[in-house]
Amino acid sequence: MLRRYRVFIIFILFLSSVHIAKAQVAATDTVSTIEFDESSLDKITDLKKQFEKQNRTYSVPVRTRTQAQRVNNKKELKMSPEALYWAKYARNASTAFGRYLVLDDTIIVTPLYLPPVFRGNILPKDMQLYDKDIVKTKSPYDFMYKPDSTLYKKFMQREATYELAYEYIERNHPQYFRFSERDLPGETIKTTYLQKPITEEPLIFVHPEVSFDDVEAPAKFIPDRLYWRSAFESVLQFSQNYISPNWHKGGTSNLNIFTKNHLRYDYNKDKVQFTNEMEIKVSFFNAPKDNLRRYKIGDDVFRLHSNIGYQAFNKWYYTFDTEFKTQLFKNYQENSNIKQAAFLAPLSLNMGIGMKYDLEKTYTKRNKNLKLSVNLAPLSYTFMYSTRKDIEMDLGRHGFEKKKNPVEGENPYENILHRIGSTVRTDMTMNFSRNISWQSRLYYFTTYHQTLAEFENTLILAITRHFSTRIYAHIRFDDSVEKTEDFDSYFQVNELLSFGFNYKW
Repeated sequence: MLRRYRVFIIFILFLSSVHIAKAQVAATDTVSTIEFDESSLDKITDLKKQFEKQNRTYSVPVRTRTQAQRVNNKKELKMSPEALYWAKYARNASTAFGRYLVLDDTIIVTPLYLPPVFRGNILPKDMQLYDKDIVKTKSPYDFMYKPDSTLYKKFMQREATYELAYEYIERNHPQYFRFSERDLPGETIKTTYLQKPITEEPLIFVHPEVSFDDVEAPAKFIPDRLYWRSAFESVLQFSQNYISPNWHKGGTSNLNIFTKNHLRYDYNKDKVQFTNEMEIKVSFFNAPKDNLRRYKIGDDVFRLHSNIGYQAFNKWYYTFDTEFKTQLFKNYQENSNIKQAAFLAPLSLNMGIGMKYDLEKTYTKRNKNLKLSVNLAPLSYTFMYSTRKDIEMDLGRHGFEKKKNPVEGENPYENILHRIGSTVRTDMTMNFSRNISWQSRLYYFTTYHQTLAEFENTLILAITRHFSTRIYAHIRFDDSVEKTEDFDSYFQVNELLSFGFNYKW
């Protein structure tokens, strides 16, 4: 078959050469070559006649109808297997590697051993037409900042070596490029859609003839209402001050620890409201001037408060209010064994009937709200009792009355006290923002002859969720106690600035 093709090719080439030779002979025989010099140009009157004379022998070429032309149009020429082998060998990438080169697991780790591929990049990567740093504000302290480049230093050096080798081949030996990026096969990912046949019956059947009047609506879901709500807050804060013995202004070192735990459990349903509170508040501080003890108790309160109310109108409730209050630890006078307070010595129980105003207001500002509760008890009863009535117990500082006929060796004060009067109790919490809040409590009891008032204020500055700074001020007025020589006033003040932990839920 190959020999036949060769014969046809030789025959076609022979015919074409004969045809060209005849055309040349005919051209020389029919039209003579025009030769003229520069002087004969003046004799030429019309160039159009000369062009027409030259084109007289031109004819439209006739389509060849030979057998060889029909065979050539019918079947295309094909390369021999030997020619195809050498063509593929020249384009084969595997020939770029040596005969004795061995690749581990057919994985080429570094591109230096790969055939170079022309990327088509004409402009260099580091070409810069303008200064990019000209718009940046330069600081005189830029030299102090040194970026850390040790993390990817080896990787960047290796990549730079590959680029230098590639640029060297691109500039000096471009004949080594056998491929370009457009010759490489592109990976195509075809999306296959999997359609799962529906074998289950539909859950809902829709019939066009069904009337909605015959269909029952689903039952309305109403979640259970929570009538009991709880809240808890725990605070542990401290302040410490160290003063060396040779301090130029003198003074003593001190350490204060303050803790407060407040639990609230409320009930609210329809017109009934029931409030329950438990508060434990204790503060300790060291006593360097006390030769008998190393520490003293500053503030010691254990308080239980309950209020039950029935709504009268709007935010007003008819209420019955009760409060129990005592202390937990013993506290002594400085350099003395006289007890100032102890557990259940004394204890105070207050009960009253009246009305309460309850307000909860939310502002447009985020996290800003106000909670206010004012309880007015025109009829109130206070009972005070001390389980300790020995002579070492100082009951006069708590408002107990003196005995009419005191006995020597016994405590000169009574350990039981009854008072009837009126009580006003106010609790307020104002949250200015998420981190700033103000808590205030006012307690006022009067028998119209004697008055007991307590006013507590706490400013909370929350740093984080569990750390805060508190400014605490407690002012107390009691005209039933005896004045002392050191402080001749019925006013009592307790102030504390502390920082520490807090937890709330």
